[in-house]
Amino acid sequence: MLTGRASAHRASLSTSKSYNVQRDWLFEPKVFTELKNAQSIVIAYDGLNPLPPAYCYLKPYYNNPDTTYFEQLAEGRL
Repeated sequence: MLTGRASAHRASLSTSKSYNVQRDWLFEPKVFTELKNAQSIVIAYDGLNPLPPAYCYLKPYYNNPDTTYFEQLAEGRL
């Protein structure tokens, strides 16, 4: 017969519940090791809201600011 009670004379039962905060990665750690030269990952903030994480393509200050990152990459300047 099942009564839901402990069978021993001095036995007791208890339950507990605990919560744990666990954050997931925005990017896998492997992604950071695979970044090329002049690349980064940013979480930009526009002053009101954070923007979603994105790749940022950087150009050195000594390169022409009027050409794009991808043009400079194709020319071998990066």
